[in-house]
Amino acid sequence: MNKFDKVRLQKKSDKEQADLFADTMDMIARERAILKLYNGNDTIQVHNLPHAVSLINEHLDHEYDDMIKNMTSEEIHVLHDGIKILIYLWQHQNDNSIDLKTELHHPENYSDYQDYIKHLVRLSRLETIVKILGNFKD
Repeated sequence: MNKFDKVRLQKKSDKEQADLFADTMDMIARERAILKLYNGNDTIQVHNLPHAVSLINEHLDHEYDDMIKNMTSEEIHVLHDGIKILIYLWQHQNDNSIDLKTELHHPENYSDYQDYIKHLVRLSRLETIVKILGNFKD
């Protein structure tokens, strides 16, 4: 393989990693918005489907703004490190030396990374898992 092919493969890999990171940050924002929307309740009351969509979008917009304006650099670094580790663990989920399947809510049960992080959002566990991974020191 020549240098140009290696560079092309590295750029493709970097783009894939960046896309996975962006997807995870988006799902963390969605998880936060959902938690704030429900505010500890089991249900929310809406008038109709457009009202529900509007309410969700409004909370999501507020969460995006809040994350951009109020996240400290330390929190960003923790999330960044945690997401990198989560992506690595996802990509190496069949490695027998990694025995975290239960703690990570069985990533092997999901066909792709996006399905897996959506599952963690439904459990309200994505941000928690990412922060635990990001704070983990050898």
